[in-house]
This record gives sequence, structure tokens and C-alpha cells, in this order.
Amino acid sequence: MTYIQDTQAVGTFSSRVYGWMAIGLSFTAVIAYFIFKTGLYITLMPFWWVGALATFAVAMGISSQMNRLSAGAVVALFMTYAGLEGILFGTMLPAFAAAYGGQVIWSAFLTAGAIFALAMGYGMFTKNDLTSLGRILTFGLIGLITVSLLFMVLSFFMSMTWAHLLISYLGLVIFIGLTAYDAQTIRAMSMQVDVNSTASYKLSLVMALKMYINVIMIFWYLLQIFSSGRRQ
Repeated sequence: MTYIQDTQAVGTFSSRVYGWMAIGLSFTAVIAYFIFKTGLYITLMPFWWVGALATFAVAMGISSQMNRLSAGAVVALFMTYAGLEGILFGTMLPAFAAAYGGQVIWSAFLTAGAIFALAMGYGMFTKNDLTSLGRILTFGLIGLITVSLLFMVLSFFMSMTWAHLLISYLGLVIFIGLTAYDAQTIRAMSMQVDVNSTASYKLSLVMALKMYINVIMIFWYLLQIFSSGRRQ
């Protein structure tokens, strides 16, 4: 009976996490398509950095204020984040398609989906404890953010194509690892929390956001790698 209850808890919490992740990705795709079809990306292109900063601010707000926010507020912020990502991708992907061809985008998209699924499956079913890996990847992520910001500044003054490609590969490895680690964390959480509680519901949204970010960043870094050195 205990095993059955644990299995049901894992299924309920995990389904909630990946369900919200799927909703977020779908909303992002709808917004991105709207931005593209209406031609708004032309107007928004100079302000892409505003969207990038806004997504970061919303993600930090959810993580830091989760205990104070209601479940409805967390849902609203999650969908806001997904919408902002849609605006960002709807603005930037047309530029990638024009420069490198639409095939690059589809290749990155399909490859990202496959890699994410494999990493997620490994994290869910492996018997190896990935806690130590998670700590290493967290420090690696901090380093990646620092190096990326430094690269953005230096790129205004010199060409650093090799550094951009290196950052993309490092970012890809880090987010693949984080996907496996977060998937294992989701499974562990599902056995410890009351799946019917408000706290559990909010926690599932936070984990959905993490997995959402993982798959988005895997796609983004693959897009950088596939488009490297290829121009129409």
C-alpha cells in the first residue's frame, strides 16, 4: 500500500510539474508566433534586452518570494515569464532565420527536445545520487553568467567568436546536467510533500519554471552552436 501511495504521489506531483512546463512552452510558442506574424518583431528588435532583463527579474521574483506569494500569484508570474520569453523569441528568431536559414532553428528545436527528454529520463530513473553534481552545476552556472556578462562587454570592443562558441558549449553542458539533477529533485520532492497542499502546488510551479528554463536554454545554446560559422 505504501509503495502504491508513493507511486501515486510521484505521478501526481511530476505530472503537475511537467504539465505546467508544457503549458508555459505552449504559451511561449503562441506569443512568439503572434509577434512574428504581425511583424511586431521589427519594432521590438532594438529593445530585445529589455525582455531579457524582465524575464530574469520575474524568475528571481518567483524564487525569492514564493513563500509570500499566493498560488494564483505564482501562476500569474509563471505565465508572465512564459509570455516574455515568447516576445523575446518572437523578436530574435526571425533574425536568426534571415541570417542562417530556418532549418537551423528547426534542427536546434528538435535536437533540444531529444536531449532534454534523455536528460530528464536519466534524472528520473537513475539510482545515482546527483546531489553533488547539482552543487557543482550551480557554481558552474554562476561562473557561466559571470563569463557571459564579461563577454557581452568585451564583444563591443573586439571580435571573440571563439569565446562565444566556447560559452555556448559550456552552457549546453551545464543545462543538460541541471535537467537531470532537477528531474531527480522533482522525484524526491514528490515523495516528501503533501501533493494536496498549497505549498506543494507552488513548489510544482517553481520546479516547472526550472525545467522550462532548462529546455529553453538547451535550445538557445544549440541554436548558437548550429548557427556558428553558417551564413546565407
